[in-house]
Amino acid sequence: MTMSGSKKLSLSQLLTRLIVVFFLFVTVGVYVQSYQLTLAGINQEVTRTLTQTSRLLQNVFDSRLDSLQIHQNTNASSMTLQALVARGDRIALDDYFIEQEQQDAANTPDFRFISRDGELLWHDGSSFFHGIDDKGLERLRAQLRDINRWTLTTITTEMEQGYVLMRKTPIVFQASGKLGGYLYVAVMLNGNFSFVKSLQRASGTQAVWLSVKELTLASTLTGDDNFANELTLPTKGSSQAFRNYLISHANLRIEGENSDIAVLSAQRNDNVLALQRQMGINLLLTTLVILVAAIWVNRFVKTRIAGSLDKLMRYTLGATSRQRTLPFAGSDIEEFDHIGQTLESTFDALYEKERSLQDLFDYALSPIIVWDTDFAITRINPAAKLKLNYDADAQQTSWMYMQFMRAISPYLKRAVDGTILKGVNIHIDNRVYRWNLAPLMVDNQVKAVIGQGQEITSLIEAEQQSQRAKEAAEASARAKSEFLAKMSHEIRTPLNGILGITQILSDKVEDKAQSELLGSLYQSGEHLLTVLNDILDLSKIEQGKMTIEYGDFYLHDIISTVENIYTPLCESKHIGLIIESNLADDTVIRSDQSRLTQILFNLMSNAVKFTHQGNVALEVKLTPMEGAQHRLMIKVQDSGVGMSADALDTLFDPFVQADSSVTRKYGGSGLGLSIVKSLLDLLGGTIEVTSEAEKGSCFTLTVPVEHVDNKPKTMAESTVFDAGQAGIQRVLLVEDNKINAMVAQAFCKKHDISVDWVKDGEEALTSLRETTYDLVLMDNQMPNLGGIDATKAIRQELGLNVPVYACTADAYGSVHDAFYEAGANYVIVKPIKEDSFVEALRYYQTERQAMVEQSPADQ
Repeated sequence: MTMSGSKKLSLSQLLTRLIVVFFLFVTVGVYVQSYQLTLAGINQEVTRTLTQTSRLLQNVFDSRLDSLQIHQNTNASSMTLQALVARGDRIALDDYFIEQEQQDAANTPDFRFISRDGELLWHDGSSFFHGIDDKGLERLRAQLRDINRWTLTTITTEMEQGYVLMRKTPIVFQASGKLGGYLYVAVMLNGNFSFVKSLQRASGTQAVWLSVKELTLASTLTGDDNFANELTLPTKGSSQAFRNYLISHANLRIEGENSDIAVLSAQRNDNVLALQRQMGINLLLTTLVILVAAIWVNRFVKTRIAGSLDKLMRYTLGATSRQRTLPFAGSDIEEFDHIGQTLESTFDALYEKERSLQDLFDYALSPIIVWDTDFAITRINPAAKLKLNYDADAQQTSWMYMQFMRAISPYLKRAVDGTILKGVNIHIDNRVYRWNLAPLMVDNQVKAVIGQGQEITSLIEAEQQSQRAKEAAEASARAKSEFLAKMSHEIRTPLNGILGITQILSDKVEDKAQSELLGSLYQSGEHLLTVLNDILDLSKIEQGKMTIEYGDFYLHDIISTVENIYTPLCESKHIGLIIESNLADDTVIRSDQSRLTQILFNLMSNAVKFTHQGNVALEVKLTPMEGAQHRLMIKVQDSGVGMSADALDTLFDPFVQADSSVTRKYGGSGLGLSIVKSLLDLLGGTIEVTSEAEKGSCFTLTVPVEHVDNKPKTMAESTVFDAGQAGIQRVLLVEDNKINAMVAQAFCKKHDISVDWVKDGEEALTSLRETTYDLVLMDNQMPNLGGIDATKAIRQELGLNVPVYACTADAYGSVHDAFYEAGANYVIVKPIKEDSFVEALRYYQTERQAMVEQSPADQ
């Protein structure tokens, strides 16, 4: 009896059906993959376009602010503007800025104004076009606190709530270094069509909206645009694709910080539409190719491949079942025969590689472990067993292995998720092992994790020692800086008392011998101050804090100063002083006058010090180069003791002199020439030295300078100072040092000024609440409340405009800047000399007269 059942299929029929089914799945897979790839491409194109647009908008915004900032800084540093501000000449200021706008109208702000001493000095009148009057400008000035930073602020006008981008920069007089006022520039965001139009042109978009806190301030859309009906103002949460346009929303950053200003732009998405059309074409072509391939494969399998493939499959099954390859019987199809031969050699090679890998795994000195996805060990080499005290046959796991698994388990979880981990440090029994973990993938799924470790205990110890050495070096550098700052203050404080009392006694002593002794004491104090300044200058140079401040000045002023100072010194030593120059008296150059003077004084001081007979010669020449650039050559030559050739090698090293006897015989710190060399490096100059023992030395230096045609203006200074005429009758002295307070009181008493003395900032605030003073002399470092904090409290808590003059022994510019930022009007550096004290009082008189002259105009 024949058993009923399904019809048997031949291998050819089965392969044909399988191939047909395979091609169907491939077709579907290709469709899905092509769709996903194309969709990903579209999304990538959209993202790229929006990102590029946002960056372009930000760059245009930054470029606009940078241009305004550069022009603002240039105007603030203009000596012409500083002179006009000092005079308070509004008409001249109008002419100055009209000329600036004519030269560069594209970088002109919407409006600008200048304040001085907390009050409005001048404005360009453009603010009226935006509905902002003088009171509005005062409100804007009061709102803006930050200096040299763009700030978004608001102001309520009669028309609307206005949003303004503002920036203020200080106007510091280059001649005196005093704060003269602030220059404000502003960009009005409301209705700023030209600004949004520039954003549109730069980004290549069809429309741009400017908004603050989702309130639209300006837009490029008008009723005449042919696409205005297709676009409406999108919201921040709307879709990126809007009909045929892409919408970009960019929050603008101001100087790297987030702001409330947002720019929305719309641009056509033709690229996205083109990608969508290309997707349809690609899918159609792929379908046709797959159908043709399926038909051809079906016919080929039916005719030739089935038998040979069956033979090949039998060979592969037999080879894998025996774990060793058998000889391949061959095939009548050349390709299948080649495959069979290749498989035969491949099986042999795989077997050999497996043996080699197993040997490498077993004999490797580094621990190697393979875990499954449940963190169970599937393979472990002998090195790992030894390091971890692991025994697979033991009933209980060792504590060392348990400690290791607790430490590495979090990393194994990440590796099972597909992450490759490198440099994972695991501590085991006072040893450190660095492990690298990698997932083993099969069909895009993690089947196991392999890890290899390496002992790095010695390396970790070396890194820790290096870190400790680095921290020690940084602490040493900080300690050095703090020590110099502290010693500067501690030395200047008693030195202020020495020099101050010496000056006071010099005015009272009539006996010639006593006067000479006081003069020697004063010169000794000046010498100590010079050494201290040299040390501080060297410290600033080493820390990179020494700066060069360029300005215009008469070169003849430096030569005259040298002649006036060193002529009596040379006459007292019975040596000649020769000065040669090819310069006209009205020659003006641009460089750092104070640094050039310091360089020349150091060289001349050395020349006079080491010369006992003969002459000291100074030669100055100015030769042209390209354009306005000139080369300033200064030669200082003497007939003094000279130096040997060996001493020239270390001549410019700090604290080094020609020999040890120089210090004992002539004194000095050995810093002068080192500072000269460092200052010349900052100025871009060079110095050469020739010297011969007992015959003298010659120093030749060259400095690049710029020749200036315009002559700098000089301010005449009255020779007699009257404190009563200046309006200074009562002064509050804030000083914790009794001797320094006595010196300051004596200087004030000499000019008939009444002084109230308090010892710290808290007492000063109490006195200011109860009494009205014309001037406050404020020390810095005091108990309870320091000078900087006390100055802030006077301005912010008490709201007083009384002039505050800082009297500090700190020679670092950062302390001076902190005083100015706190609200101080002037800084006097200790030790206080009578000349510098009078100069400060003259500044008070000048500022007071300027305020009196301005008051009627303001009213």
